[in-house]
Amino acid sequence: MSVTGIARQSVASRVLTQLEAWPGCHAGHAACGSGLGVTVGARQILHLHTDREAELCLTRPVIERMRHTLETSEQVALEPHRDWIGVRLETENDADLLVALFSLAIKAHQGPEPGPGLTDCLASGGAGQPGSGPGR
Repeated sequence: MSVTGIARQSVASRVLTQLEAWPGCHAGHAACGSGLGVTVGARQILHLHTDREAELCLTRPVIERMRHTLETSEQVALEPHRDWIGVRLETENDADLLVALFSLAIKAHQGPEPGPGLTDCLASGGAGQPGSGPGR
């Protein structure tokens, strides 16, 4: 898929190509309006905002369980009380990290639709407020 903002040979493009081959994963415009989004089932859980910036809806319970590991990664950005994490994409290792975290996010989103407390990505117009818009 070719969408403005993601260069064909970028790390983000490599991630997108890999994830589109997974069953049930579909790419399109990010619901927040910035870049590409990857949807699993009915939930958009990954936004590739630029060639080098991604946001992943990992969910707060998973983030809390993995907090120490995530905080020690220079490529991961955490915001307090958020369901989304930022991932910097600079190298192939960063792509591998994002794909591994995406796999965890799929598992975190299995089951019933989340309640209104799920926060949006930081690029959304709702400024990340719980239940404020399209980041789901």
